[in-house]
Amino acid sequence: MAKKEIDTAAYADKYSDEGLMSKVKRVGKKMGGKLLYNVYVLYYVLKSRDVPVKVKAEILGALGYVLVPLDLIPDFIPVAGFTDDLAAVAFAVHSARAQITPGIQQQAENKVHKLIGSTDECELAA
Repeated sequence: MAKKEIDTAAYADKYSDEGLMSKVKRVGKKMGGKLLYNVYVLYYVLKSRDVPVKVKAEILGALGYVLVPLDLIPDFIPVAGFTDDLAAVAFAVHSARAQITPGIQQQAENKVHKLIGSTDECELAA
């Protein structure tokens, strides 16, 4: 079976800061530490200065995809529900690798710890 590619560009218009923060507060624990950490990493890269437009567009698409509740694998499905979200986020993390600083990683780790109480899975997805 061929791996289905996620067209994250189609989801860029679904992104909003408020929507993202609302979702991570609501389902952050269900997302798991790895996805949550990478979402925050992308969020902080998006807010950084001097990030190429192409990278910002990829981040917006990936974060927009995370916000859509009914995607390739609906988020409410236990265990598998967020695997497609992680795939979309991993692609954006790979594209943004040059802009991911230790400071951004620390900010993301702090947010994950505050939200779920653990940083065990805080590693980049790409």
